[in-house]
Amino acid sequence: MMKGDILFKEGDVSNAMYLIRSGSIRIFKRKGDSQIEIDILRSGQILGEMAFLDGNARSASAEAMADTELVEISKSVFDSTMVKVPEWVKILLKAVVARLRSTTTKVKNLETASGDMNYSEGKRNFSFISSHDALKIGTASLLVASLKSNASGEREAVRISGIEKYANQVMGVPLAKVSGFIDILIEVGVFQKTNDEKKLAPKDVELLELFLQHVCDENLLDPTKRHDLNLRGFAVMNYVAKHVGEFPKDAESGRAEVNVAAIKKVESEAAGREVFRMEEFDELVKIGYGTAIKVISTELQTSSIHVEPFQRAHRVQQILKLIETMNDDKQKAALGYRPIQ
Repeated sequence: MMKGDILFKEGDVSNAMYLIRSGSIRIFKRKGDSQIEIDILRSGQILGEMAFLDGNARSASAEAMADTELVEISKSVFDSTMVKVPEWVKILLKAVVARLRSTTTKVKNLETASGDMNYSEGKRNFSFISSHDALKIGTASLLVASLKSNASGEREAVRISGIEKYANQVMGVPLAKVSGFIDILIEVGVFQKTNDEKKLAPKDVELLELFLQHVCDENLLDPTKRHDLNLRGFAVMNYVAKHVGEFPKDAESGRAEVNVAAIKKVESEAAGREVFRMEEFDELVKIGYGTAIKVISTELQTSSIHVEPFQRAHRVQQILKLIETMNDDKQKAALGYRPIQ
């Protein structure tokens, strides 16, 4: 199984149980549009045994947290083995399974309140990693990275288990969320993988500090004044961030007159299509990332941008959009899983 594959989902008919030879499997239940974490199973553990043994439907869903190798134990193989087992053992097995299933129904509601309020729509939306989860995991990551410094002040490689310990055991964030957010931090360059798969090398802890400060500041703002950037606005921001350093910057103010029309032309020619419309830049203007476009000619349409704050904001928005993408993927998996290829 590849990371992200769904082995089975809640309600499926069971025809096998599985032994994990390597990797890890996340067990979770759906609750509306959100998910409730049950457990993380690792190498040497069995999963899917309850529905397999009592004949009922799957009581939870299972997703690979990493590339995972499984041994499938089919019903025919199990039945041929159970022929030699005394009847009282079979009865005991069923009794134990019934008790386990009863316990599973009392799921850990307090463990994952997987929802964020969408103030514009007036409802709570699904989020696998909420802003509060990100704040907790990010703080745990920053703490562990700060503790691992050598005599010269350089940060040493950190153990992933150290981040997991603080985020999970101290801050109460489920391990699946911790693992997902660590993947995001690796993708944006906060951490880098090492030859030791159990360790990560801190590369841009300052970006993590910026992100945490941003989340804290946003939580203090009125919802209508938050720096929420839609996907099209973020796409425009990506293009501008790619070229903003090419324009002369005023030494005193740190601002540059950025020719957005020129950026659009270069990127559209490279893509063979129109990559954005000029009016979509307004998304950046609304939240203060640039001034309104000043049209001088068709090919000269500029915005005054404070370069360094813009570049920092872009990197923070990258993290936010990766979280948003992960949340969307998890919601799709909860509502309609991807079968194993």
